[in-house]
Amino acid sequence: MVTIRHQMNPIRGEAVPSLGRRFVTDHSGSVGVIFGISAILMMFIVAIAVDYGRTELEWQRIQRAADSAALAASHRLGLPDQDESGADVAERFFRANTNNLTKEMLESVQLNAERGEVTVMAGGSIATTILNAVGIRSMGIRAASRVVKGDGTIEVALVLDNSGSMAGQPISDLVTASQSLVEVVFTGARLQEDRVKVAVVPFSGAVNVGADKRGEAWIDNDGVSPLNGANFATNIPRFQMLDRMSVAWRGCVEARPAPYDTSDAPVTAGDPSSLFVPMFAPDEPDSNNDDGKSYANSYIPDDGGACTPQPTVCTSYNRRGQCTNWQKTPIAAATAQARVCKYDGAHLVSGEDGPNYMCDSAPILPLTTSRVEIDGRLASLQAKGSTNIGEGVMWGWRTLSPAEPFPEGRAYDAQNNEKVMVVMTDGANTYSAYNNHNRSWYAAHGYGSSGRLGTTYTSSAFVARMNQKTASACANAKASGVKIYTIAFRLETDPTTLSLLQQCATEPSMAFRASDGATLISVFQRIGTEISKLRVAG
Repeated sequence: MVTIRHQMNPIRGEAVPSLGRRFVTDHSGSVGVIFGISAILMMFIVAIAVDYGRTELEWQRIQRAADSAALAASHRLGLPDQDESGADVAERFFRANTNNLTKEMLESVQLNAERGEVTVMAGGSIATTILNAVGIRSMGIRAASRVVKGDGTIEVALVLDNSGSMAGQPISDLVTASQSLVEVVFTGARLQEDRVKVAVVPFSGAVNVGADKRGEAWIDNDGVSPLNGANFATNIPRFQMLDRMSVAWRGCVEARPAPYDTSDAPVTAGDPSSLFVPMFAPDEPDSNNDDGKSYANSYIPDDGGACTPQPTVCTSYNRRGQCTNWQKTPIAAATAQARVCKYDGAHLVSGEDGPNYMCDSAPILPLTTSRVEIDGRLASLQAKGSTNIGEGVMWGWRTLSPAEPFPEGRAYDAQNNEKVMVVMTDGANTYSAYNNHNRSWYAAHGYGSSGRLGTTYTSSAFVARMNQKTASACANAKASGVKIYTIAFRLETDPTTLSLLQQCATEPSMAFRASDGATLISVFQRIGTEISKLRVAG
């Protein structure tokens, strides 16, 4: 709702002159004089009406220009250079909406970040036409516009791509852009900090819910989910296997099985499929046991730990008949990978991800009012790994939900509250197919051989299914009342992902593109302003 109050002084600085004493006289006497005076008065009234009408139209134009200037300046609220850049952009918008004429002036622009308010004063004058004949040469006009933060509360989830392609300047630009959005949405809420809450959801190939969540009721701590033992010969809780290796869980979880993978449904007692399973990337076969195939994550010996050592055979002898080369007797790749005995007492080489393979992103920061925590988490973002937009969307939605795993969100039907998700990515969904028994790498959807991404074992088929799941996640989040903005960063040559992000956004106008860092920062600032419920008031 737009409310505009204005001040208008149609006649300023000039007194209405006397009509004079001399009138037309003739032999008709006093009747003619009275008729002449009446005619002149009527003409004067008509002149005032004509020039006032012209002035009213001109005032409307200046008022619209002032409103435009105030709204434009509001985009700079909360930024370090708000006073200078706000005044500059207000002047440019005012001029553009008054056809760059010089008779209208933007007299003042005031930005108050504490109150989230922009006030603009403008003035001008219009030359008279008919009234000019009686000495009234111009009529003055004044207009005022005020933009203020709207009422209500806001919850924002920043769902940010932290994949390897963001390394270097792009991740730096993302940090700056995200922090500028946060500054804008908190502007004007400093006196009531609980009005604004922000969550940070970094994502790459998976999402990190936080290592401190071990033991939570919504985590599969006891290995009861059907996903837990999918890759192992014996169904042992994954936390137990980590403990056997003295390796800490980094905090990532697998996507839940369908239909929970695109649903915000909380964990249901008696339904272990609804639990969140900690990621544990299996040790893949050694070169001796790989059946001639390529594997990406072999980090401990297949016959190490508590396993019985593999028998060895001699593969070459010297002239004296002495063995010069021994080789372990190969076992099938699937068998070697499924062993659980090898994890007992095993130790990772320093720097290896091991069971935390593909857990590359920083932990989620749940909804909070703490600017220190938000800015700190954003500043710690690092680029590594692949891209899983759908899981980013799902965990963004879960941070806004009032239910577990992250119950900080208000009820969906809370009065005058908005839930907003900003999804930014610089790449397409990614899941690499491999020509081995796993059919793919291990990531949030497990191995391709599990069939969770279909049974056509190609990278393109996996990605197509991920895109479908991403679209479903977006649709379901929007159906719950979440507003979604999307930002395609450096994706000009990827029409598929551009279309996916366009579809994901609540409205086409809420799907943005940015080809470089400067544009990315500008887009985040613009979205921050829109989120802030700025409105024109009196």
